Amino acid sequence: MKKILFDFRQRLADEIKYIFSSNWTFKDVGEHWNRTMCYDDINEKTYTYFRRFVDAHDLFNLPDKKKVLDICSRTGNGSVYFWQKGKIEEVVCADVAGKMEKICCDNLSKYKINFKTRHFESYPLPFENNEFETILSFETIEHLPDPKIYLKELYRILVAGGYLVLTMPNILWGPAHWIAAIFNIHHSEGPHGFIRNNKVKRWLRKTGFKIIRYNTFILIPGGPECLLKCGEWLEKTLPVPVVNLLGLRRIYICQK
Repeated sequence: MKKILFDFRQRLADEIKYIFSSNWTFKDVGEHWNRTMCYDDINEKTYTYFRRFVDAHDLFNLPDKKKVLDICSRTGNGSVYFWQKGKIEEVVCADVAGKMEKICCDNLSKYKINFKTRHFESYPLPFENNEFETILSFETIEHLPDPKIYLKELYRILVAGGYLVLTMPNILWGPAHWIAAIFNIHHSEGPHGFIRNNKVKRWLRKTGFKIIRYNTFILIPGGPECLLKCGEWLEKTLPVPVVNLLGLRRIYICQK
């Protein structure tokens, strides 16, 4: 009982720190994901996890067989998914967490994927100008320091005409993420700052990106199959502005 209470208090203290702190570093983010145990085991049971890949793919027909950067790829599941869909010829999986980089390497080695892993811990990102034809950024912008600089760096390393796939949580769902972490329902988001939709759109456009497609997905994030199907039906049935306001995940398809 004492250990359970101690763990609860520690999780509560951690989430309070993450909510009110805005000065985290690349090292802080890397250390959090290095501490996160059983990442794939947890997300395998999480309905919302793989939908970030599925919904992004279905939202826009990305060009086939391109050189891709999967940034903060964690265990590399996004790279595997898009490679299976024929969207990747060569991929660099970059991360701030050494443990995730190793797991990603082991994961992608199971497939015939032409890949490399790369560690980074500061700006500028360790890539050349105009190096990639597509960049995948899944649930990353809210974690890294200085998100405006992050977008400028992605613009720099993307070829003219190349595409950026960027996803992030809806800021309205912040409390749900905190509660899930405090009560050990799901792993913590660690250092993060959820960002308003209008702010991200403004940053993207100011950086130079053209937003080709935008949508918000997932109204019901968990539960029995019948409830999840109901949520999917609501996403297709409710007016787009309602889904965009209330949905869990925002997806932006952008072009340089």
